[in-house]
Amino acid sequence: MPTNFTAGPVRVRVPATSANLGPGFDALGLALGLHDDVSAEIVPTGVRVTVTGQGAGELPDDDRHLVVRSMRAAFERLDARPTGLAVECVNRIPQARGLGSSSAAIVAGVLLARALVTDGERRLDDGAVLRLAAELEGHPDNVAPCLLGGFTVAWTEPTGARAVTREVAE
Repeated sequence: MPTNFTAGPVRVRVPATSANLGPGFDALGLALGLHDDVSAEIVPTGVRVTVTGQGAGELPDDDRHLVVRSMRAAFERLDARPTGLAVECVNRIPQARGLGSSSAAIVAGVLLARALVTDGERRLDDGAVLRLAAELEGHPDNVAPCLLGGFTVAWTEPTGARAVTREVAE
């Protein structure tokens, strides 16, 4: 059965994160109040990435971009083959500064791909998004708060990444 795609651009907002909090190495993470806004749409051919803000002029503008690589991984899980992609990134999270910019790119890519497939949310639920994002990142401590928000405790089981959120004291 062919995959149907959403017309027009889809948008996601993903937060910066801080992980390895206190004794919670590779387990505890926190979403922060700094966000990247990323949009994508299906185009007839090719891949075009536009980056403004952090990383502009430094990050790849093609298939090598982490958002696009993450989208491709999610499309593969969804058995979807878009003709081409146009991605726009408004980056506020500093690159390579310990604030989870790669986790934000990964989560954004997976969520964008899911949103571009008309029944993507049914076929790739939040648990599957977390597992895929953690596979792409290597561990779940930054991707969990990026996806779920707030304070998270994340771990990996034989079936993949899992996480729970906890209230954050004012």
